[in-house]
Amino acid sequence: MRFNLHFSKRQWIAIAAVLVVAAALAALILTGTLGGGSRKMSAVRLRCVATQDVTPFGNDILYYDGLTLFCLSASGYERWSYTLGGNAYFTCNDQVITAWSGSQLHIINKNGSSTYNENLADNIQFAKPGSKYIAVVLGTDASPSLVVKDMQGTTVDNETAAYEDMIILDLGFFDNGEYLWTTSLDIYGTVPTTTMHTFRVNMTNSGEISLGESLAYAVVYAGGKLNVITTRQLRQYDYRGTEDTSGEVLVYGWELCDSVVQGDTAMLLFSLTNRNGIEGINQLRLLSGKTDKRFSLPSICVGASIYNRRIYAFAQDTVYRADVNGQRFEAYGLPGGMEGLFVTGYLGMLSNGVALVSCGSDVYAVTLP
Repeated sequence: MRFNLHFSKRQWIAIAAVLVVAAALAALILTGTLGGGSRKMSAVRLRCVATQDVTPFGNDILYYDGLTLFCLSASGYERWSYTLGGNAYFTCNDQVITAWSGSQLHIINKNGSSTYNENLADNIQFAKPGSKYIAVVLGTDASPSLVVKDMQGTTVDNETAAYEDMIILDLGFFDNGEYLWTTSLDIYGTVPTTTMHTFRVNMTNSGEISLGESLAYAVVYAGGKLNVITTRQLRQYDYRGTEDTSGEVLVYGWELCDSVVQGDTAMLLFSLTNRNGIEGINQLRLLSGKTDKRFSLPSICVGASIYNRRIYAFAQDTVYRADVNGQRFEAYGLPGGMEGLFVTGYLGMLSNGVALVSCGSDVYAVTLP
């Protein structure tokens, strides 16, 4: 049998257009843009337990078993391990880990290799990495010293005068890792007050801000502004400590549960603190630029997060999802491998949209829809 393939120019154009549309539809389906906007949910039980400091590390997972720090893939495969010894602690961003025990500091890269492993001059309270430097708080209690090192452990500078008679509560790097903020508490004053300092990494003191009696428990940098979240309000400052009063929002009764930076905008997700004996989350609030939006959850949840401009909340046997501009939640049952189980805790989100949840002591990596 012979086929006549001699089409006119107009017919060839029509055929090409159909093929282009078909290819586009196939791509949308494969990426989950069509077909309910979902990728297939799945779950993997990890070998760690919920009490082992299970922590997102980019697309991977860290946990510490009391002797060794392990790095797992989202599928549960061991990428590497690093011996820390007993009574160790660690913090990380997506690329770097700082770990310590007593006065010994470890700087560990994404591949599990140490770029620095030495004893410092004093006991380490805590340490945190940035994109270019790490910051270490040294001392026993009050009047600590702050030391900044590069990724090879070379000391850039240190600061002690700013923290006399104070304790450092938290710190973080911002503006491409070139600046550092700290929050500290005056423990000897008649009224406990919190102060935020900002520094350039060479330790030039750029600003000092009194935050008052309300406890500042989170700082999120976006669009040239430090979004400082206290137990009472959200306030915005530049790196010199000058406040933008137009960004002040009352958040009393709400607790920050997740934050994501989209371009120059911080997306801040809050949960309503427990009231009337309710254990868990039943209401969420999203602050993003001029947006102040509230969500009522279909049932009580143990945690909530933002990923890919969607809000996810985790109930005992259901995952809820809503677009940040949406009006309602979609409900998804737990995936295969978790039948008959109840989610009891939310541990964090990997960069690729895999959520870490606990069912009792067991930990599961759940690929979200």
